[in-house]
Parts: sequence; structure tokens; C-alpha cells
Amino acid sequence: MSLQSLFMRFHEAIQLKRFNENAELREKRDRILKRLRDNLSVSFDWFNQGSYAMGTGIKPLDDDYDIDIGIILNNVTLSSSPYRDRSRDIDLKTIKGWVFTAVEPHTSQVEWRRPCITVYYKEAGEVIYHVDLAVMVRDAQNPEQLYLAVGKQYESLDTCKWQLDDRKGFMDAIERKCEGEDGAQFRRVIRYLKRWKDENFPKNGHAAPTGLSLTVAAYYSFSPSRTTDYFSGRVSYDDLSATLAVAKGLRGRFTQTWNTSSGSLVHTVNLAFPFAPGDDVFGKMTQQQQEEFYQRLGQFISNLEQAQTTGNAAYLRRAFGDRFPVD
Repeated sequence: MSLQSLFMRFHEAIQLKRFNENAELREKRDRILKRLRDNLSVSFDWFNQGSYAMGTGIKPLDDDYDIDIGIILNNVTLSSSPYRDRSRDIDLKTIKGWVFTAVEPHTSQVEWRRPCITVYYKEAGEVIYHVDLAVMVRDAQNPEQLYLAVGKQYESLDTCKWQLDDRKGFMDAIERKCEGEDGAQFRRVIRYLKRWKDENFPKNGHAAPTGLSLTVAAYYSFSPSRTTDYFSGRVSYDDLSATLAVAKGLRGRFTQTWNTSSGSLVHTVNLAFPFAPGDDVFGKMTQQQQEEFYQRLGQFISNLEQAQTTGNAAYLRRAFGDRFPVD
């Protein structure tokens, strides 16, 4: 059996489809939206965001499904003047508090986090999925420009901020990156990278690269890997080569930096989110965590190269875990 056919079986096993293809996810999302409609004192618009919206979601190893929704509050706008302190245009904590108050009674655990409001759903005491609500408002001069409410419930208003946010622009760019079967391979590669991450890094803390950071890496480095038969015109895709190219492209972005704590050189990486806010998607990882990321990425690349050279799927199981088929 070819390695490509094994990759396709693996992809079928790990993929999560988009909201419009998944009735269960839609039902969970819609329960939250109904709660907001019934309890918010202002109207709002909303949009799907994150991996389900982009078609890059995978089944979590711990069954904790993460749903992301952007909530845009209507009749609330910010001045876009560069001379004004946006943190004081509107009391951010009051505005974000409207959403928190509306959903807090919905389940036994609702958290006000710095980037979002998170609603947890549990079964037998275990979290089975959670919904992240990103609270946003529009720019008064440009309604298509959104600001995200960033700040915790009890932190000083001086450290809270309305952060320019264009995740919608990024999602549109992901859609335009490739079309047809090329686009399908692009999304498969992102899913493979996410599963490698889940199998090889701890879930909690910042030791692991985020799914978003790997998606951004693929956005910058992916190009379709395919061949066309001269006689039949049949196109054959090579997911192994495409994944390997993205992994190498990401590792090639690392540079060496002096770590004052360890007194040694470490490999670090900086990769800007391609749309607002333009922050470093690996910025929350420490230098040591980035060094460990670099080393694990090197082992990942080695396993992919060994599989490519030998045709032995056992190397792919080392890379992606026991769920990768070997026959």
C-alpha cells in the first residue's frame, strides 16, 4: 500500500469537518448564541472563527473540543484617532462583562480570560468541549475594522486594551491560498502538523506551538506537492513531501540566540501573524521552549525523510503516533 493512501486514511481518522458539515458542533454553538440573544441588552453579529471555520480542525486526543466564535457588539464603536487612548474610549471591562453576565449561568464553569470568555461543558465531571467567545467592537470610521477586548475581569483597566484584530482577513486568506484539490492538500498538511504537535508536546502551558502558529507556518511555506501523468493527465498528490517541505520551511526560520539563563546558544523563532494584530505567533514560548521545539521539529523532519527514503510507514507512526496506519 502506498504511503499516500496511508496518509489519506490517517487524515480521514483525525479530521473534523467545518460547522456546516457537523450537526453536533452547530448545535453546541447555537445554544450559546441563543443564550446571548436572550440575555444581552445589545444586539450583536457573530462569525465562526478558528480551525472549524477554516476547515483545519482535528479530533482532540482528550476529547475536549474547542469552538471559537467572534461576537461583534452592535451600537458600540471605537474612535480610530491615533491620538486617543483606545483603552479609555469605552470601559472595556463593562462591555466584556455584558457577554460574561449573559452566559455565566449557562454552565457550571464559565471563565473570563484575557482574550475571550470561555464556556465549558462537562460530562461526568470531565470537560468535553468548550466555546471561546471573542468579544469585539467596530471602528467608528471603518465598520469592517474590528477591535478585540483584551483584559481579565479583575485587572486594571490601564492594562486592558482594544486590540486591532483581523482574524477574518486571515481566514479569507486561508480560503484563497489554494483552490480545489491543492486547497484540500493544504488543509491536510495543517491537520498533520497539528496531530504531530498533540502527540509530541504537553497540552497545558506554552511549551507546545499552538494550532494557529502551525497554520500560519503552513500559510507562509506550503506549496502543492503533486505530479501529473503525461499520458492520462491524472494528478497524484504527495502529502509526505508537502508536509516535509512545510516542516523544513519552519525550521529554517529559527536563528541562534544567547540564553543568559543557561549561558548557551539556543534556537529561537519569530513568526508574525500576517494580519492585525501582527503579533509573534510563537511569542509566548520561552527561549528554552523554543529550543525544545526546534529539536523536536528536527526529529519530526528526520522521521519524514526516513519514510520518504525507505517507504516504511513505521517512521510515520513515530512522527504522528499509533493512530497512523502501517498497512
